[in-house]
Amino acid sequence: MAIGEAIDLMNPARASVLAGPQFDQEVLAAAPAEWLSFLEQTTVVSDRDPSARRQALEADVMADLSHFGLIEIEGPDAQKFLASLFTGDVRLVSPSLGQFTSWCDGKGRILSTFWIFMRGGAYYLLLPAELLASTLTRLKQFLLRSKAKLSDASDSLVRIGLSGVELGNRLASLIGEPAPVSRGETRVFGDSILMALGGHPRPRWLVVGNAAAVQSLWSPLQPVVLPVGAGLWSLLDILDGIPQLSSETTEEFIPQMLNLEALGGLCFTKGCYPGQEVIARLHYRGQLKRRLYLAHADSERVPSPGSKLYRMGVQESVGTVVSAARHPGEGKIALLAVVVIEQKALGEIRLESDEGPALNFVEQEIF
Repeated sequence: MAIGEAIDLMNPARASVLAGPQFDQEVLAAAPAEWLSFLEQTTVVSDRDPSARRQALEADVMADLSHFGLIEIEGPDAQKFLASLFTGDVRLVSPSLGQFTSWCDGKGRILSTFWIFMRGGAYYLLLPAELLASTLTRLKQFLLRSKAKLSDASDSLVRIGLSGVELGNRLASLIGEPAPVSRGETRVFGDSILMALGGHPRPRWLVVGNAAAVQSLWSPLQPVVLPVGAGLWSLLDILDGIPQLSSETTEEFIPQMLNLEALGGLCFTKGCYPGQEVIARLHYRGQLKRRLYLAHADSERVPSPGSKLYRMGVQESVGTVVSAARHPGEGKIALLAVVVIEQKALGEIRLESDEGPALNFVEQEIF
């Protein structure tokens, strides 16, 4: 199948690919009830089938993102409040521009990474659902006298992801204007926002809105776009170099290790924020010793976030898995990992032990 080729709903090949599981009902519990009802009859591509994974990378796809939570921040002091905490320049965030950024502790270690964008005058953070409660609780501790309100908006707004070479044209015909292209570029259409997430060679987008609005976008795309699950969307994040943290990797890395500056989520000319002194010192005086890499490996098992990496003859770990997912090809995985730069240059890096699967690093730029 050619990249971007439409897939007919009645095509037997498509039907076999879609013979996978339905959406995770536990995850959908955090989605609006109307959206849950809409998706009840939708079947997704299984990330356990190598041929399905390959087809999902070649075709236009869409994914329910209920495994990501939403935090809403509104009020006259919302921008000032967020700008004082996050590593990115929140002053640049507007109804037409979002960004991928992070929040650190006082030692410069990242507590969470997330997409931040605006909708209807409020700011929203899209982050893995498992980190939502802890992030929301800690953010509220910094409110003090700020005129801002924080809340969990996961059960009131639908979020979906879109990816594919031909989807830009399809989206343009649906929203009546060109789809956004650059990472963070945002369009407002009806009650929804459409934000470009970057991605090469497969551009990606995030859609957030009420159930009816998102359903009106999903329905006309369904005959020609493959619905995929969380595993395949995670694979796309990995291939695009987007470091999504989990409970196992929070407070493990500083922003430079995760390439946040390259992703537009680290600013050195804004005001103070937690961990700024440590982060700035590394930028101006230090030398980065660990950084994020994309790699592939032969493994029947997908390693958990936080899994350690080793090199023969070195007793201590030389790296940490940030995220991993099944990749097309039998027994193949793709992963993002933070690795000691010097150790990577000295020899083969292996997964979970010095006798584990060898990592094959993708040396070209991944952003």
